[in-house]
Amino acid sequence: MILTRRSWAALAAGVPLHFALALGTDLSPDEAYYLAAARAPGALPPLVDHPPLLPLLLGLTDRLTPLPVELRVRVWPIALSFALALATAVLARRRGARPEGELFAAVLATFALLPTAGGFVATPDAPALLALVLGLCWAEPPKNEAPSPALRAALALGFGLVAAAGALSKVVVLPLLAILVVTARGRSLGERALALAPTVLTAPLLLPSLAFQLRHAYAQQAGPWTVGGALGALGAAVTGQALLWSPFVLWYGGRALGRLPWTDRAVCLGMTLLFGASALVRAVPPEPNWYAPAALILVVGAASSVQDLAPRARLAMLLATLLPTALAAAHTLRPFLPLPAAADPTARLHGWRDGPPPAHDAAGVGPYGPAAERCVYQQTCEEINDYFRIFRD
Repeated sequence: MILTRRSWAALAAGVPLHFALALGTDLSPDEAYYLAAARAPGALPPLVDHPPLLPLLLGLTDRLTPLPVELRVRVWPIALSFALALATAVLARRRGARPEGELFAAVLATFALLPTAGGFVATPDAPALLALVLGLCWAEPPKNEAPSPALRAALALGFGLVAAAGALSKVVVLPLLAILVVTARGRSLGERALALAPTVLTAPLLLPSLAFQLRHAYAQQAGPWTVGGALGALGAAVTGQALLWSPFVLWYGGRALGRLPWTDRAVCLGMTLLFGASALVRAVPPEPNWYAPAALILVVGAASSVQDLAPRARLAMLLATLLPTALAAAHTLRPFLPLPAAADPTARLHGWRDGPPPAHDAAGVGPYGPAAERCVYQQTCEEINDYFRIFRD
């Protein structure tokens, strides 16, 4: 399906922004952690928090030594985020969006705050999200599509391989894949089996991370559980999503869920339950990126709704997305907002190469962050390798 020229222009406009952010900042502690894992001795990266795909990819491009280390790491999110935004716009078109709605989906999937961050910071999310969006396309084919049995089998296996790659990046794909396979429309039992088989074969590489993430999402607590704390965490989680995607997406996307196929609704509602349950059980707001699978479906739903609004209303919704991103991008490149380090997610992106390192209480540094950054920028890897040995033992 061919997108409109305006949609292609919106997708292309994100690429120079992502390159500028990639080259204008130091690696985040998590990126340094994944790169240090890629460089660690052993056949597989020594991690349990996530499966091994991202460090393996970073190991491939780390060989391109003429490039700055930031670009060697971040070429993956730049490429994958473009592919994800493209797939989201195509999905919106397949779900009935007209050109105005398709453009809206392309802009949101490129320039909302979370996609902008994911467009230059290497995380395990992009391969997992791309697998999900492609899976939604597979699960609800166009009504006029009538491929041969051989082609249907090939498409099922192709999606299965993509899903396995997504799961090897982030285990959230596992419950979402189960929903996709069960609710897919008009797919035979053989096609469903082909879609599941590659992920089943990779299970030994996924189980350690699955156990870790279940504890992280539903068992780890910062303090005693209270009803007020749980409700406050849930409210903070919803507020965070409104800031990352704009309230318009949550409102119009939620209202449009009833018009989307059952598979889309099942994935969105399933992810919402998992996300909300984590906030309530732990009384701690989940990490904001955890909701991205559901948020992308809300983007597709919103795209089919906003196309019926007046042009001024659509412009207001786009500005509500673009202006916060422009402010955040400017601050990321040259920090100017009076934010304390503990509340500034960009503080961890500066100072590791040349200046004094950010404070250890800066947002997102983590206990392993300084050791990983020293490994990347000062080639002092003993401390982070000792950290990895704990996993191996």
